[in-house]
Amino acid sequence: MTQIIACSTREGIVLATDSRATWFDEAGGMRHFSLKKLLRLGSHSAMLSAGAGIGVEMSLAFQNFLQRLGAETIDDIATMALSFFTDQYGKWLEQRGIRHPSCPTADEADEASVPMNEVYLILAGYSLKDRAQPYVLQLFSSEGERISIKPVSTSQIIVVPRSMSIERRLEALREMGAPLDQLLSLSKSFLKKRSAEEKEVGPPFYFATITSAGYKEIVEEEVRG
Repeated sequence: MTQIIACSTREGIVLATDSRATWFDEAGGMRHFSLKKLLRLGSHSAMLSAGAGIGVEMSLAFQNFLQRLGAETIDDIATMALSFFTDQYGKWLEQRGIRHPSCPTADEADEASVPMNEVYLILAGYSLKDRAQPYVLQLFSSEGERISIKPVSTSQIIVVPRSMSIERRLEALREMGAPLDQLLSLSKSFLKKRSAEEKEVGPPFYFATITSAGYKEIVEEEVRG
């Protein structure tokens, strides 16, 4: 399980993630490697993934899909996301001998049929249509759905896995109207702390902002924390 953070404010959106991924060798030993889980989707949009490794595969496939279509705005991207993720997740399940989520049976509720890890996908972007609430965060997850992907209602702060302490601190900064660099700094400090505590969370860390000026990836060394 990686660690991802997304926070929307009046000024823009902050995105942060670690990059550690895990695989098991033939002897069952755990091995770690780095994998980028923050992807630019368009000039004003991006995507984060966490959980099962299929999340990164789905993100890359969605990125390629949007590039072929020439889709840029978060409004168009969000409209297409659910059907695309449902299709991709269904194909992944079928490869593992699990029926497509559109045709579930009672047997598929067994623990043996359920993927070991949940999938979490976050879309983030600046809307050119909604001037009142231009900064959009949308979470999609298989959590609690077992064999399907569903949109999940959230606040303007998404932390996966959840941490009430960092969520409260981010919310306090939001209420204060703190600049995005302060939220980035807090996110970096939290990722470093999680990395020291959990072997499944590790550097390099990736950061980005989305504002009316567009998507901007920020080098880890440029973020205080």
